[in-house]
Amino acid sequence: MSEASLLETRALTVRAAGRALVERLDWRVNAGERWCVIGRNGAGKSLVLRALAGLGVPGRDGEVLWQGRAQQEWPVGTAATLRALMPQQAQDRFALTVERTLALSEVAGSPPLRVSELMTALDIESLASRRADQLSGGERQRVALAQCAVQGAALMLLDEPVSFQDPAHQQVVGRWLVEAVPARVGRQAWVASAHDPSWIARVATHVLALLGDGRWRAGPVDEILSAPVLEQTYGCAWRSVEGAWLPA
Repeated sequence: MSEASLLETRALTVRAAGRALVERLDWRVNAGERWCVIGRNGAGKSLVLRALAGLGVPGRDGEVLWQGRAQQEWPVGTAATLRALMPQQAQDRFALTVERTLALSEVAGSPPLRVSELMTALDIESLASRRADQLSGGERQRVALAQCAVQGAALMLLDEPVSFQDPAHQQVVGRWLVEAVPARVGRQAWVASAHDPSWIARVATHVLALLGDGRWRAGPVDEILSAPVLEQTYGCAWRSVEGAWLPA
């Protein structure tokens, strides 16, 4: 008997402002897969990630399963070992250092992680003694990624993990995401919303495209990152130039 997927949706529907953002999404995320969710602003990427994480989403129907079991059936404490969510913008309620913020993100029962190596990989080791609420947007975003990692969940859900990163740190984050979940290896996976098809082509194994009217496309990255699907998704023509995707 094959292992259950880390994440599965059955006829998942998400609506907002009187329109369907995603309609009857039947989809699976397996260990070793790296998924990027693409779509125009307002297409529902953040709401879908919230639904996948088990947070409240108005106008939601259908099922979400973690490791073969409906998400609402998992105890809250156990759920924290199954999935971790990085929001688009972290909100710090307390004046804690980065080091303390990461320590508080660890979840009992999760696999141990070498935090020092993680901080080096995400280029945040120099921030350890600084207050998390006083960091730049890009610095805080990388700390939020580290918080997801130290939680130790098999599934990471990341809302635009490179939106505040400069080009060099987009490469740093991309490299870490690939190394964190090698394709076809291990028991982890991630799902991240993103906009840049060229960056996505370098880091993802699969893509879920939200077309903005409830329709969706999902499949391997080479299948979905095509001129026709990108045009459907973003409403403009695209062309590939030496491996880079550019609006035509």
